[in-house]
Amino acid sequence: MAALQRLPRPDPPSARYLSRTRRELPRWAARTVLGPVVSGVRLEDVGVPAADGTTLRVRLYRSGPPAARPRALVVNFHGGGFVFGNLTASDWLCGNLAGRAQVVVASVDYRLAPEHPAPVPFQDSWAATRWLIAHADELGADPARVSVMGESAGGNLAALVALASRDETRRDPTWPVLQRQILLYPATDLSLASPSVGELPDAPMLRRSTLDWYGRLYLPQDRPDSIRADDPRVSPLHHHDHGDLPPALVVAAGQDPIRDDAYRYADALRAAGVPVELSTHPDAIHGFVSIPLFEAAAHLALDQVVAAVLSTPAR
Repeated sequence: MAALQRLPRPDPPSARYLSRTRRELPRWAARTVLGPVVSGVRLEDVGVPAADGTTLRVRLYRSGPPAARPRALVVNFHGGGFVFGNLTASDWLCGNLAGRAQVVVASVDYRLAPEHPAPVPFQDSWAATRWLIAHADELGADPARVSVMGESAGGNLAALVALASRDETRRDPTWPVLQRQILLYPATDLSLASPSVGELPDAPMLRRSTLDWYGRLYLPQDRPDSIRADDPRVSPLHHHDHGDLPPALVVAAGQDPIRDDAYRYADALRAAGVPVELSTHPDAIHGFVSIPLFEAAAHLALDQVVAAVLSTPAR
């Protein structure tokens, strides 16, 4: 964590800097540093088309022999402030969820800022989700049993995809209703208006200065198509309508500067009649699910995610 906090934040970052800091660990090293994946889980990377024709990488996690009945599908979006993050960093969460819950997990490698600022990461996430649902049968998955999941920035994208999917169902009743949204310490208000941002400016793993840096790269204000931080296209908390959304598991970290983003979004969902399970791990830091070898709370959170996926939504 100390090394991460000393990492320079050049503004703007060079292509070389971004390439080096985004580099994925070799799989064996990732298992050693980030935690092992339960045996029997198969990983496969496939190409999925984005809206503009770009091919996105999606990693599939499947366990055991082909099932007689299609399995539920969980679409995951990794964290990293919309600037960093990669598929390998999510292997522990996604692989163990696939093995323990016997579901298909699909983790989306959406494009990142500053090369691809908002709303490109959301557009990629939504396009990948639509493709995965349309091709669920080919993946051994059930298009009628789909959930979305994400950590931090990925939690933001999962919430936005849930909103987009809700709107699609309203337009087209044949579009499948999502079963769940699983939001792990999600960034739901990019205007940084949550009180915890001011309370924890020097928190481990995520400082206020880092949040500001991410914001400048993801939401550049020197473009004619600039998006404000409180725009509902990037901040799901500011959406005017949270009704008819899938039941939510919202997991918060007590020592996280965006802890209150989770609390406030859970409140907004409840106010709209959405079933919400809110869980706080008081001593955990931001990103704790990504470091299970160092944060015991990661294992408790995984238990909660598995239980949520296995349970029948109360709709």
